[in-house]
Amino acid sequence: MRVKLSYTVEAEDVLKEAAKIISLSGEDLQQAVTLFTEVQKELTGDNDENKIVNINRAQEMLEDFRKALLVMDRRFEEATEIIHGYDDYLRSLRAEDPLLDPAASDEQPMAYPVSDEPELFGAD
Repeated sequence: MRVKLSYTVEAEDVLKEAAKIISLSGEDLQQAVTLFTEVQKELTGDNDENKIVNINRAQEMLEDFRKALLVMDRRFEEATEIIHGYDDYLRSLRAEDPLLDPAASDEQPMAYPVSDEPELFGAD
């Protein structure tokens, strides 16, 4: 049974946490690559001197391969949800304060209200 966990981190650490979650798939990725290669060898008989194909073993390997891919897919989905949530958070901040929008400052000048009144400085 799968359960959902939640914990808090500082906003600036959210993407680092997403990267950590992705890195948890490293071992599963290595296993998947190994199974990818080995199942092909098993099906062609390259794992046996007599070139005998062990169909049951190949089926087991394919099932293990699919399970490893599923684990990775779940991790990537978790990371995607975190990144999407963080992007929504940044968008909400930008909506509240357009000066926080780096795209606005890099690509176009900020728009300020224009007044026909002269600006007065000091005690005028």
